[in-house]
Amino acid sequence: MSIAWLNTAALWGLTLIALPIAIHLLVRQHTRSVHYPSLRFVRETALAAFRRRAIQDALLLACRVAIIVSAALALAGPIIQTSGRTERFAERLSRAVVQIDDADVDPQLLSDVFRSHTFQRPQVADAINDAVRWLESQPPSLREIAFVAGFTKGQVSNSDLHRVPAGIGIRFVPVPASPPSNTFTQTILTRRDGRLVFVNRQVRLTADATHVAPGGDAPAPDDVIRVVAAAKDQPLADAALRAALDAGLRWPDRNRRVLLVWDDAAITDPGGMLTLRMPVPDPPSSAATAIWNLVDGATAREAAEPVAIPRPDLEAWSRQPQGISPQAQPADEGDRRWLWLIALALLILEYWLRRDTARVVQPQQEQRVA
Repeated sequence: MSIAWLNTAALWGLTLIALPIAIHLLVRQHTRSVHYPSLRFVRETALAAFRRRAIQDALLLACRVAIIVSAALALAGPIIQTSGRTERFAERLSRAVVQIDDADVDPQLLSDVFRSHTFQRPQVADAINDAVRWLESQPPSLREIAFVAGFTKGQVSNSDLHRVPAGIGIRFVPVPASPPSNTFTQTILTRRDGRLVFVNRQVRLTADATHVAPGGDAPAPDDVIRVVAAAKDQPLADAALRAALDAGLRWPDRNRRVLLVWDDAAITDPGGMLTLRMPVPDPPSSAATAIWNLVDGATAREAAEPVAIPRPDLEAWSRQPQGISPQAQPADEGDRRWLWLIALALLILEYWLRRDTARVVQPQQEQRVA
């Protein structure tokens, strides 16, 4: 068995036990004046004040000292560490919930544990750091981080989980993210009836499908994209560009102009056009695909496609909490209330002893005066 203290500075209050001792030693008590009908037979003497030279009323003094000791110990907040209490510590759980992308958190996830708190940050790594710091500051208990998300690739990774210390458990709670954050408008540059057009469409990416809804279209300038190649390769380059446009090229900015240059073909001033160079495709049958890949690779993604993290990966990353942290800060376990009750009982006893002492001492003093 061991004892921990919540506020060790309060133990300095034990020095106050010197006060009642000093009071018992230094207090002055004066005799009473008693009037008699006749003083003929009373010997004259001076009215004297009696100073205590030794501690009297030892029981009353001990009671007052015990009151101060009980109050000081109660303020210090003792925690008696027994084997039974250690076992109870290992049965309770502190849970930090990391909420990713506005996923709905089940209230029971926060209510069925000893202590809980929710963390949400733009970067998952920052939320994990906050959760670890919070868990390290909790009273002795098992510790766990529960991740709540739809768990698509990119939301959380194995490198993020390396931030979690070994003793802290990891749990994954898959829920649908709400609202979806992967719906956007996409512009496609394509050909219709031999003319270039911009086509708008609404795209919604989910974990199992891509949903596309057609939108309006508008004519595109003829020089929005062109290809330059050596004279012998120019026919192939033009045909490959037409095929790539028939497939549709992502075009986030309608003011963007692109110049494709095959190999070391000579070009004049591109005039502010985005210049993309590429080798002559070999075999020629892959020319259209090469152009499409080049232009698409130079275009920023509107949103990441939500591919679900495989369940075996989540199971491999999960682990149970392993013991109580040796750095866990103690918390009030209710031990101090017994000391307050003892102090209250001693106050009642001190009041009774003080009154009883006064009834006994007063006649004794009068006899000494007489």
